[in-house]
Amino acid sequence: MEIGSEFWIDNIPEDTTYKGMPNWLNNFGDSILTSSGRGAISLLLQQVAPYNKSVLLPAYICDSVLLPFIEDGYTCYFYEVDEKLSPIIESIEVYENIGVFLHMGYYGFQTNFNLLSVLQYFQRQSTIIIEDVTHTLFSHFYRYKENDFYVGSIRKWFGVPSGGFLASPKKNLKRPEFTNDEISGLRTAALVNKANYMKTNDESLKSLFLNQFSDAEILLDKDLNPYSIDSLSMKLINSLDGYELVSRRRENFRALLEGLNSVSYLETQFKHLAKYECPMFYPVIIKEKRNDVRKKLIDERIYCPVHWPIPDQIKETNLNLDIYNTILSIPCDQRYGLDEMERIISIFQSL
Repeated sequence: MEIGSEFWIDNIPEDTTYKGMPNWLNNFGDSILTSSGRGAISLLLQQVAPYNKSVLLPAYICDSVLLPFIEDGYTCYFYEVDEKLSPIIESIEVYENIGVFLHMGYYGFQTNFNLLSVLQYFQRQSTIIIEDVTHTLFSHFYRYKENDFYVGSIRKWFGVPSGGFLASPKKNLKRPEFTNDEISGLRTAALVNKANYMKTNDESLKSLFLNQFSDAEILLDKDLNPYSIDSLSMKLINSLDGYELVSRRRENFRALLEGLNSVSYLETQFKHLAKYECPMFYPVIIKEKRNDVRKKLIDERIYCPVHWPIPDQIKETNLNLDIYNTILSIPCDQRYGLDEMERIISIFQSL
């Protein structure tokens, strides 16, 4: 059995008419479910008018977060994060007259814990403050009251054709009018084919669903317009067992934390899991030959993603980009149990 890579859908519910908001999103304020995280950002940008069309973002970021700002004509600036993925305050303080400030915690942890004074300063400057909670969606720690908006990608957590969200504790938001049935249909087919592959190991299905996922991402990159979530994804999100998702991920993370502690070439990013934290992955630093290690894992059918390719806009800066070249994300999600974690540990120990 392979571990990692794209999620899948085992069962498609017959009733896809439910339109409510899941309980685990209600605490972010007025919330809208969109087709994607980048679509949520596009929807947000349609509803704000910063005094300066500029945005300050962390230098460790996915390019899908950057694209809506670039498409909308924003000037993008970047601040650094340290080896524990916390913002380096000095790299923020050099900027003035910023229209939008975006911050985030990584991998389920409140790595942005040190931003209170920064956010208070930006609030006094009438800067629009956004927290991207994609990585911390199921962690239940204190959120800054200075935040004006929340954005996130839901489809990174489990198998849904589409899923992002925009929320605000301070404003009533405008809803998108349309869905993108082409993308959600393509991803639905990919998710079902991945499920069939997991049951049969039919390699022809693997090439099929990988191409379908890829084609859907290409379409998503080309069309940054905000769309509403599709009805199937709405149903799947509302039927999610959030308790099972959190407890399984925490159990798997703890197993990896204990089992990989003695692997000399790995540096663990997070050595403690608080009771309110839900990990997205188990991230490690591999300072030498990370790509070789990753290739050997792929040979064992264990797929550990790299978060992320360095965006072109950040390559052009003088910022420290070591994190992009050394970090590796080990799957610990709810699809797997302790047997799969033991397999991962055993292979890392053998390399």
